[in-house]
Amino acid sequence: MIDKWVKTLLAIATLVLFLTLGTSIARAENSWGFGTDVGFLTDTVDDTVFTMSFQGDYYLDSEFSIGPQLLITPGGDLTQIAFAGIARYHIPLGAVSLVPFGGLGFVYADYERGRHDDHDASYIFPFGATAAFHLSRTISLASTLIFTIQDIDLNNRRNSDNFNIGLLFGFRFHP
Repeated sequence: MIDKWVKTLLAIATLVLFLTLGTSIARAENSWGFGTDVGFLTDTVDDTVFTMSFQGDYYLDSEFSIGPQLLITPGGDLTQIAFAGIARYHIPLGAVSLVPFGGLGFVYADYERGRHDDHDASYIFPFGATAAFHLSRTISLASTLIFTIQDIDLNNRRNSDNFNIGLLFGFRFHP
């Protein structure tokens, strides 16, 4: 169990370091943004679980961006890591922007239940929408509703893990 937490913390520290080093470069080019969220993912192998999301946005123009998204579920019996390429369309509505998104990627799930340990990897199709409430020109509070479709096949699962719904809250940093 401790080993799982150490691996998770190292992955998070690496990601934060990557985002921190990339931020100065992004501001110089003025085309990269990033975001981070925390929230819950429902109907997983381990029921409802805490999850974190990290994302990058390369703005092709003011309304369209593409970039990576990393969903990490570090707690409980389930460790799940999903990485996907996401396309986002930014619809400005005054002080709020609506951002529908969709993408394709991979997910890895490790489920520890007593003496049983099972893991699987699968594709993932994340899609949903974010409401970004602008605090300034470059910072927004965000609320994201995310749906994921995947094919996790674990032997000792309690629930089906082919469709999850998540509700996340966080920040967006725009160029």
